[in-house]
Amino acid sequence: MQNLSKYAGFRRLDLDDRHHLWQGQLPSHLLPNAAQFEDLWQLHPDEYNTIQIHGRVVKTPRWEQAFNQSYCYSGYTNLAKSVPEAIMPIWEWIKVKVDARLNGILMTWYDGSLGHYIGKHRDSTQNLIPGSPIVTLSLGESRVFRMRPWQGNGYQDFPVHSGMVFVMPYATNSAWTHEVPMAKKYVGQRIAITFRAFMGSALEGATT
Repeated sequence: MQNLSKYAGFRRLDLDDRHHLWQGQLPSHLLPNAAQFEDLWQLHPDEYNTIQIHGRVVKTPRWEQAFNQSYCYSGYTNLAKSVPEAIMPIWEWIKVKVDARLNGILMTWYDGSLGHYIGKHRDSTQNLIPGSPIVTLSLGESRVFRMRPWQGNGYQDFPVHSGMVFVMPYATNSAWTHEVPMAKKYVGQRIAITFRAFMGSALEGATT
């Protein structure tokens, strides 16, 4: 069982009687200003990644890049780069507040004007430490984080604003899908920084 004292300052969001999320807020002194956000935005890859969905090879409608630990999902391995200096303080805060084992980072860039989104899915747990949480920080434009019961009906929407931090327990990821749906009203830029705990040593698979 996880030590819930690490989640001090986080609010529990119940999905059903067994599964939940935790919602917190990045301290204001760590929240990137406009210039710093632009610097982070410029880190996105030039090309979209190619993944497999239901046997079809498609390009992701968003940019993604792994840091510190390569991440395998949807028939694709996102080869890690070294962690950008700009997000080091955020990473340290996340490890202190949530889980010190969070050693892999995936940045995702959404340009609303290009219709970027991510469909419903459960995160790949390949090479993840069993039972470890998945933590996502949102920066930039507000979007909706939609949760659906796996192989069930209905959904729950959670508004996600800049600086919000969501902790998804391992069991919740197994039992619920999540997504960031597309809508015409979204025209701005959003960066999601997701932290995961991988088995293996730090910097494994990372390149400069």
